[in-house]
Amino acid sequence: METLGERIKKLRKEKGLTLQTLAGEVLTKGMLSLIENNKAKPSMESLAYIAGQLGVHPNELLEEVPTTELRELLQEVETLYKADLYQPDDFNPIVDKIEPYAEKLPYRYESARLLEIYSRCLYYAKLPDWQPVLERAETMYEGLHLVNNSADVHMFRAMVTFQQHEYAEALKMLQDSRRSFEERDAVIDSLKKLDFDFLEAILYFAVGEDAEALRVLKEGIDYSRERQIYYKINDLYRVMSFHAILTNDIERKDYYVRKLRLFAEFSEDEKIETTLDLLEAHYLISFAHEYDKAEKIIDSNLEKYKDEEGYDAFYLEKGKVLYHKDNLDEALKWLQQHKISDYLHHPYDLSMNYEKDAYLALIYEQQGRHDLAVKHAAIAKENIEPMLDLPYKKFILDVYRQIAK
Repeated sequence: METLGERIKKLRKEKGLTLQTLAGEVLTKGMLSLIENNKAKPSMESLAYIAGQLGVHPNELLEEVPTTELRELLQEVETLYKADLYQPDDFNPIVDKIEPYAEKLPYRYESARLLEIYSRCLYYAKLPDWQPVLERAETMYEGLHLVNNSADVHMFRAMVTFQQHEYAEALKMLQDSRRSFEERDAVIDSLKKLDFDFLEAILYFAVGEDAEALRVLKEGIDYSRERQIYYKINDLYRVMSFHAILTNDIERKDYYVRKLRLFAEFSEDEKIETTLDLLEAHYLISFAHEYDKAEKIIDSNLEKYKDEEGYDAFYLEKGKVLYHKDNLDEALKWLQQHKISDYLHHPYDLSMNYEKDAYLALIYEQQGRHDLAVKHAAIAKENIEPMLDLPYKKFILDVYRQIAK
C-alpha cells in the first residue's frame, strides 16, 4: 500500500505537475520533496493546501486505502476475476492482491465488492476463513442498501451448499433468502430475479421435484419475454431442452433447441452452438441410438477445438459412440482421456458422466479383462446410487448386474 508521500507524488505526476508547481507559494520545493519521500510529515494546514492543489479532499490523502487506490485495485481484480479460472491455484493471484488490504478497507461499495471477490477466491482456492470475509461483505452491502449485491451473497452461499451435494438444504437456503427479501420489501432488479429463478429451478430438478422446476422455469421464460430481457434465456432454454430429452419429449426438445440455435445466431455466441452440439450428440447416442449422426457432430467439434482444453464431454461421447460401433480399442482410448470436471455438481451432469465407468466395464469385459470390468462397474454403481432415478442410473445398474453376477 502507498504511503502518504507516495500518494502525493503519484497524484502530482498523474496531473502533470512539477514539484515547484505543486509547492506554489506556500511550500518550498525542498520541503515538498521531503514529504513525497516520507522524510517529513506535513502539518494539517500544509496537507490541506497540497490536497487543494491536487483537487482532492484531504481525507483522500490520509485514508489508509485512498479512493483512487481502492478503485484501481478493484478494477484490476475484476479483470482477473472475469478471466477463465478453473483450478484452485488460478485464484491465488487474486487472493494475494487483496489480502494486504483486507483488514484496512473503508466502509464503501468498492470495499464490499473486494471482500466479496476475496471470499469467493478463498473458497475456490480451497483456503480457510472465506465465510467471515463474506459476512463482512454482506454487512457492508446491507448497510449501504445495495440489495442486489446482498442477493448475490445469498445465492453464493446456497450454491456452496449445492456444490457439497446437499441439494435439499441448498434449495431451502435459496427459498429462505428470496422470502427474506420479499418480506422487507427489498427491490431486486429483473436480472437478479432471473438468477433466483434459474437457481431455484435447477435445485428443484436436483431434488427430483420436476413439476416445481418446470413451473419456475416457465415463469422465468414468460417474464423474460414480457420484458424483452435476454439474460438467462440460454440457461433457461438449455435446461428445458435437457429435461425434455430425459422425459423422451422429443417435440419439446426440438422446440427449445431451435429456439437456442436462433438465439446463438442472434447473440453470435459460439459456446451455445457447441453446447447444443453436445446435447444433440448425447441424445443421438443414449436415446435415439443414431450413432453415425452423432459421430459426425462429435468429430466436427473435436476438430474445431482440438487445440483447446475443456471439451472432455466430447471425449466421453466419442468413446460411447465407438463402443456402440464395436471399435473397442479406440473407444477405450477416448474414455480414458475423459475426466469429470470439478465444476460438475448437479445430479443430471454427474449421472451422465458416471456412465464412463460403466462403458469401461463393458469394454474390459468384452476384452476378457474381467477383474477390471468388475472394478469399473462397481465404481459406476457406487457413484450412481445416491443420484436420482434417471435413465443413466438404470443403465449403470444393469451393467453392474450383468458383469458382477
